[in-house]
Amino acid sequence: MDYRFDKQTGSFFTTTAETGRKWENYMWNETEKGFFLTMTTHVGGSVSWLLRDTSEKVFLTDTGTPSCVYLRDDESGDYWNIAYAPTCRPVEDYCCEHGLAFSRFSSRRGGIFASQCVTVLEHDLAEVWQVTLKNESDRPREISAFAFSQLNLNGFTQSRYYYAANTGATMWLPETETLFCQLISPFMPDDIFSGYVMSSAPVTAFEGRLEHFFGTAGGYAVPRILQENRDLECTHAAVRARGGILQNKVTLAAGEERTIYYVFGFAPSDPSITAARKAELIAKAEAAFDGLYEKGIRDFGDLRTVCPEERINNLMNFWVQKQVSYCMLGKQAVRDNAQIVLGMLNYDTKLARKAVSDCLANQCADGHSLLTWAIGWREPDTYSDPSTWLTMAVCEYIKESGDLAFCDEVIPYFDGGEATVYEHLQMAANWFMREDNYGPHGMPRIHHADWNDALNIPDDTAESVFMAMLICFSFGQLIELCRRRGDDTRADLLAEFREKLAAHTNEVAFNGDYYVRAFSKFGTVGDKTSQNGGNIYVNPQVWAILSDIIPADRLPAVLRAVDGMETDCGVPICSPPYRKYDPAVGRMSAMPPGVYENGGIYNHACAFKVMADCKLGRGEQAVGTLLKMIPGGAANPSEKTTTEPYVFTNCYGKHENEDMVVGFSWQTGSSAWGLRDYYEGVLGITREFDGLSIRPNLPASWDTVTAQRPYRGSVLNIRIENRGGGTVKLTVDGKAIDGNVIPAFGDNAAHDVLIELV
Repeated sequence: MDYRFDKQTGSFFTTTAETGRKWENYMWNETEKGFFLTMTTHVGGSVSWLLRDTSEKVFLTDTGTPSCVYLRDDESGDYWNIAYAPTCRPVEDYCCEHGLAFSRFSSRRGGIFASQCVTVLEHDLAEVWQVTLKNESDRPREISAFAFSQLNLNGFTQSRYYYAANTGATMWLPETETLFCQLISPFMPDDIFSGYVMSSAPVTAFEGRLEHFFGTAGGYAVPRILQENRDLECTHAAVRARGGILQNKVTLAAGEERTIYYVFGFAPSDPSITAARKAELIAKAEAAFDGLYEKGIRDFGDLRTVCPEERINNLMNFWVQKQVSYCMLGKQAVRDNAQIVLGMLNYDTKLARKAVSDCLANQCADGHSLLTWAIGWREPDTYSDPSTWLTMAVCEYIKESGDLAFCDEVIPYFDGGEATVYEHLQMAANWFMREDNYGPHGMPRIHHADWNDALNIPDDTAESVFMAMLICFSFGQLIELCRRRGDDTRADLLAEFREKLAAHTNEVAFNGDYYVRAFSKFGTVGDKTSQNGGNIYVNPQVWAILSDIIPADRLPAVLRAVDGMETDCGVPICSPPYRKYDPAVGRMSAMPPGVYENGGIYNHACAFKVMADCKLGRGEQAVGTLLKMIPGGAANPSEKTTTEPYVFTNCYGKHENEDMVVGFSWQTGSSAWGLRDYYEGVLGITREFDGLSIRPNLPASWDTVTAQRPYRGSVLNIRIENRGGGTVKLTVDGKAIDGNVIPAFGDNAAHDVLIELV
């Protein structure tokens, strides 16, 4: 498998089409109607949709038959795709470049070089293509380019039977040679959900009825029109699947090159795309492909680093920032969004602030927070953990931004009433201190589940040891904030509760070697007595460390337990996996052994372990585990895992049928925690109220690391020199700084920071 990264632009290149799984890239822009997104894969298919503020995804094009370019030599009838799929006909010199703001595909077949670049129009609801054809043969050629899409136009809330097939029909607008699909559903929240396809070149023919392109027995990979070497039939669809297909015949002299621009977009239902509007769209499409490298760096280049591990550099420059930013789009879950915020704060406090405010608005007046939300809908189950992450996100946002006034901003509760941000946090703490939130062992009730959704024990009194640690951690942060505001009385009360909970956890939840996971009427989860698997869980061990509740004399045993769980592939949530379903454990035991939470290498939990290593100064172990999370290592090569080498994945499976194979990537909290693992953990750049605290945790073999990081309007150019010691010597702009805290400059300038470990 062949691939590489461009260190300057961040682009990822591959010349391998058959990877076992489609490798995705995402482009998006913000419009007044929401975010417009286009997803491409390395074999050329693209899908676009509008993500509304309600979290509804209204799809412009179809996910089952992604948009693509078919090419045909009209003389010979030979046809193929630029990016190999869906016809999968062999091409030469295939290459995919996934850039930060675009994807580009190129190949050769039969003396024709072809390339396609895909991006989105800035501030518009449109996907655009730049298709270039070059005749490399010694004779004239006539090539038909077929710009294929299936118009979807569904996704907003509507009554049954009003979906787009029943309320939409295609039509041809001859003045602008635009194929238009008019949607007339009375449930459209905005009159912008009709669709269109247009090109910069003269259109030879079009097809609005998908079956006329595919044929009855043909299909996406073998369209009948191409097999029979015929032109499109210029027919329309209503009720049947709606095609958005244009055919452009291009005559090329020997050595000649031609470029065509295509626009696929949403439009109002009035089919009146004027010549002036088309000229505007085509001009914007042509301009969209200028400066794409610079745009990508501008959008995703706030964090930079160079360290001795190339795989870390590949992800931590550009791609992890892009992945974390993508994860926030459309995600409406307090637990998830708050954790994404923790990573995002390293580069974008403005968007992080909005995300925190959204989370606060989905906290209930009693103090607990919803797991997920959507307009007009409420999560029916109570999860125990979201308000702990919410507390962490607020406190970390204030430290990063210095915006202590945020505490006094008034935000409504989800179920009525309103309060200041500070009062929201106190209500969360009150909920965690309520007596009825604790079970027979004095541990916090798990309710439906905690962070591990799949550990949903069917017992109303079931208790989570992990939750006790999360509460202790979040209370520690809230206590700091209280004292910062001069609220020592409240801080003292929280500190007393935290101390008692920590002591009680150590009293009831430690089995002599490590911490158990949960208690219920069925028994203990995560104990060495289990005969079915799940004898130890990693989260209670590492969060005992992160929350500062572990007694010093227990630390060696817990570290032995954690290190014993880690394999050459990474760290599972539990070990060994459950062999069969156990109703006392719930959903995770219903998964086959080695699948996701049931013994898979779950990278989100791996990331917790990395942070615990860093807290203890175990740089070697931290980097070792981080490298097991990052794709492309000895145990997780993309040839085996089938995952993209440029993003974090949720989990590496350990089932015997698909060892190390990945289920999904991109949309995972592993990205935010992976970012934190490196920049906050390994490099040791952590936020405090008065500045950035510096305490690197580098492996002994790392002599020098550089990093770039924004901070309160300034840009810090950081150089870490490892001279083998554990004391931080800090120099800023050539001047020695006492201690290990970089102050906030507030001058919108760049500053050179030298960190020496002596």
